[in-house]
Amino acid sequence: MAEYLTDLGIKDYKIIQDTDDYAFSQDSVFLVNMAKLGSKDSVLDLGCGSGILSILALIKKNVKNAVGVDINEKFCDMAKRSAELNGLSFEVINCDVKDVREHIKAESFDKVLCNPPYFTPSSPIATVGGVARTESTSTLDDFIAAASYSLRFGGDLWIVSKVARLAGLLASLDRHRLAAKELTLIYPKLSLGVDTVVVSAKKGGKEGLVTKTFIAQNEDGTFTKQYEELYK
Repeated sequence: MAEYLTDLGIKDYKIIQDTDDYAFSQDSVFLVNMAKLGSKDSVLDLGCGSGILSILALIKKNVKNAVGVDINEKFCDMAKRSAELNGLSFEVINCDVKDVREHIKAESFDKVLCNPPYFTPSSPIATVGGVARTESTSTLDDFIAAASYSLRFGGDLWIVSKVARLAGLLASLDRHRLAAKELTLIYPKLSLGVDTVVVSAKKGGKEGLVTKTFIAQNEDGTFTKQYEELYK
């Protein structure tokens, strides 16, 4: 275990990470920057890891409050210490997402943020990143079921996933009464093709999906205008 601090580039805010077990990815930053969050929103962060989504939601989007859930006790401890380090207050619950009903009241959140494990145990790279990146006790469908349970009617889920799992993601949203409303295809570079997707879905929403494209880098490796605008 080798912990270190990462500067978030916003005032003096920092976050604790771990070289051996957990370090947040740029996908988390894309997700929270793209998510439509406001000062009146109560936010649930499913699979919170070290708390990056909750921390950014609090300091960049000024949400009313945030609660994180993670099955890994060590990650939960890191998230709590990062909150204390930054003078922030958010609750962290150490439990499996399948058990949120035992800890959270139904329909008690306005928004849910989720960067779930990307890979199934049968994936060729399932061992990379351990439990943070590979489904162990809970599947993608379990995360979406927990989001649906936790959201008020009309509330929104914002989730990031590998594009290879998009079909299953959309099917799961439909099963749990979450209507996909916005889908952003993320290209590291246009020539590399789509890598990940950010999807927003509304609980009890009607049909009507808007698709968007986000390209992070130009072919010469410089950041695109889209990227720079997002990070503002």
